[in-house]
Amino acid sequence: MNRTQYWRVGLFAGSWLVWLSRRHRGNRPVALGERRADCHYAARPTLLIPGWGGQAGTYRGFIRWSTRQHLAHPALVVHVDHLGHRHWHGVWDGQATNPLVQVLFDHAWTRTYEPQIRWLTGVLSDLSRRYGVTSFNAIAHSWGGSALIHSVFAARSADHLPRLHQLLLLGAPVDESPRNAPPDAAFRRLATLKADLDHLRGGRVLNVYGTLGGRPTDGAVPVSQITPLRRVVARSPLAYREHEVVGIGHSRLHSARQMWGLMSQWLWLSTSD
Repeated sequence: MNRTQYWRVGLFAGSWLVWLSRRHRGNRPVALGERRADCHYAARPTLLIPGWGGQAGTYRGFIRWSTRQHLAHPALVVHVDHLGHRHWHGVWDGQATNPLVQVLFDHAWTRTYEPQIRWLTGVLSDLSRRYGVTSFNAIAHSWGGSALIHSVFAARSADHLPRLHQLLLLGAPVDESPRNAPPDAAFRRLATLKADLDHLRGGRVLNVYGTLGGRPTDGAVPVSQITPLRRVVARSPLAYREHEVVGIGHSRLHSARQMWGLMSQWLWLSTSD
């Protein structure tokens, strides 16, 4: 291999390492800055949870946009490694500034979302123990939303986990069985919890799904896999709504500017304690 070939290989390897590090590097903490009169500010953090294969870039656009709009700001990043150990970075002083918490899974390509259920329960436990958090908001995409639903619904008051305040689910399948087939095992397990959801009293869920070309799918997840959640929460104290977004595909549910407006409206521009 001559010098030119060595240089090309080195350049390629260096570029690949930079790309890889950016996939795992969360947004740096940024102070809120000025406050808006039309925005509700609270000390309650909002978790940003990616779906299968999602990394730091999943919510990067939303974080930058909401910071520029003075709606919220990046405060903490938690990396969950392949062994499920959690590594926290960033600074948050507990003030009412709508802090954002990026959740990043180093092993983002798991075969199921079962590991994420355990990992997210650990993240919630850390928020309580390390930061004194008593309630939280979350935006969760795809399998990240599926995992969080299982984690939160299975929690009990005795678990000393923060209480769910507001949750935005973005294309999160809860029953991945084919249409008109019996529910899958994950949904059957979730359904067993529906009689014991009193710990979710006061919480709000907006279940968002996309449709493309007049078809009931966002191109990756059919609506029929998303809306069965209504059967679980039907008689619970949880406030539950569904929202269709037309023309938004699965991978754009977290990255389209239209979606950023919806997220902020739900979380900060029309809320109260």
